[in-house]
Amino acid sequence: MAIHRVETHSTSCKPLLVPLVWYSSSKRHNSLGLASSSLEPPAIDIVMTSKMEAAMHRQFAIRARKNEQTTLAFILFLIATGLVFIVFHSIRQLAHWIRRRNGQSKMPSFLVAVSRLAIGNLLFLVFFALKNTPLAFLTSWSYERLNCLHRVCGYAAVVHVVIHGICYSYYFVHAGRSSFLLRPSDIMGIVAGVSWVLLALAAIVVRRWWYELFYYLHIILWMVSIISLGFHQPNLAAKAAIGTVVAGSMWGLDRVIRFLRLVLYSVNNSATLTPLPNGGTRVTLAKRPMIVSPAKHAFLWIPRIRLIETHPFTIVSTDPMEFVVASRDGFTAALHKYATANPGVRLKASIEGSYGTVPDPSAFETAVLVAGGSGASFIFGLAEVLSRKMVTSNVITRKVVFVWIVKHRTQLEWFSHHLTALKNDSRFSIQIFVTRSNTPLSTSPPSKTDIVMDEKSEEATTRGVEMPESHTSSISQSSVDLEKSLRRSDDERTLAGDLYNGMVVKYQRPDVAELIREAVGDAAAHERVLVSGCGPGKLMDTMRETAVDCIRPDGPSIELHCEKFGW
Repeated sequence: MAIHRVETHSTSCKPLLVPLVWYSSSKRHNSLGLASSSLEPPAIDIVMTSKMEAAMHRQFAIRARKNEQTTLAFILFLIATGLVFIVFHSIRQLAHWIRRRNGQSKMPSFLVAVSRLAIGNLLFLVFFALKNTPLAFLTSWSYERLNCLHRVCGYAAVVHVVIHGICYSYYFVHAGRSSFLLRPSDIMGIVAGVSWVLLALAAIVVRRWWYELFYYLHIILWMVSIISLGFHQPNLAAKAAIGTVVAGSMWGLDRVIRFLRLVLYSVNNSATLTPLPNGGTRVTLAKRPMIVSPAKHAFLWIPRIRLIETHPFTIVSTDPMEFVVASRDGFTAALHKYATANPGVRLKASIEGSYGTVPDPSAFETAVLVAGGSGASFIFGLAEVLSRKMVTSNVITRKVVFVWIVKHRTQLEWFSHHLTALKNDSRFSIQIFVTRSNTPLSTSPPSKTDIVMDEKSEEATTRGVEMPESHTSSISQSSVDLEKSLRRSDDERTLAGDLYNGMVVKYQRPDVAELIREAVGDAAAHERVLVSGCGPGKLMDTMRETAVDCIRPDGPSIELHCEKFGW
């Protein structure tokens, strides 16, 4: 998703605004009985003009965002209205045909037309569901960007199937030929229709509740429906049969390609599992595909954990091939449990991919990368792409604002070596926020001196015992040094040990919108700014709204790219 500024507004509006404000000001002075002694526009009106321009620019951005939301709502309303009209009009037409042709053996042509619409939508929904879609080579859209079209075609196909089934049954029952519905071909049609309805219900209800169950239901019901459709219309000369064969062939070919990739990259390949704090697991592969890029995602297969399952994860690094997996349930929970019980174990594994469309951060003067929790896999991948290009070629990127938000400090160990590498690049401004830990936790065992100092400090504070002068002076000096370091950390209240590998860790919820505004505000008008991130839905909404608010005709060009959790 790209957000671009409209430069014509600043050049076309400025010459018109000054005379307009000048004229309105002179009219206002004349109405108050004040004579104008000069034809020069008052200085105050020029100031008001700039303020009015700024207000107009902001209103323009807000209006554009609201127009986009209104347009989307209007389109959805038109689609819903059209579906309702089609259903009621179809039922009325069917009733009219039945009254006119009652007792005749000829079936209304409307039933055939609806079935053809269902087959047509079937072809499109399979095409948009392909992982290896031709559109990925022709456009910049990967399969996950087309998933919304897959769902729309699926729901439309289900609506057509329901209309076809109801009207078909109504026709034969009222014609006194209900026994026709018990023919094997019609029974197969009923099975296919019920499978499609169950698919739609699973997508609406089960998908958010338990994705793995939804996935199994999706595959099983799809295979049942496509086989049943073949028996429902077995005549290959019929158009419905041709559509069924094409849809099944596309799906089968895509599965064969993915299977061959898994087999190819499983040869002499293994995955090393490393348990991480707070339910994280690092997976490092011995081999990687020939064409792969960080920040994209790939399907990981570890038969020891799940024999017949592949799961998508974001690629953190390609040298070596590395994933960082957050434990939730199902496969990820089993993976972390096995890694905890067998740290450093090497298991047979393979990979299939990579997939996805990600921006090139080296094409922007400024990049703002924001992540929440395990969404850091995406921005660390982008950072690796940028770091490699900075070494191998000249890039225009001069500033990268890197923001990572975690719940617990121990989660920083998930990407500790990546953080250390980024810290050494002066172009990266790394900001780390911990939202749930009240006190910083040391990432390494404390030294004996630290333990003694802590014990003596606690004793002097709680008991009021006077310390020897040497100890008192050392503690006082430590307090002064600590106070100085705290003042240097943007006036944030932090405690001793809040540095992680030399990087300041802030214990608060960040103002992501303000961080984005500052980065965009520092960019020149002719520059390009990338705002990209991955994390919870609310965080992504904040990034979208802020990016829109930052659009100015006289400001930099802004491109927004958001990734979200999910499959």
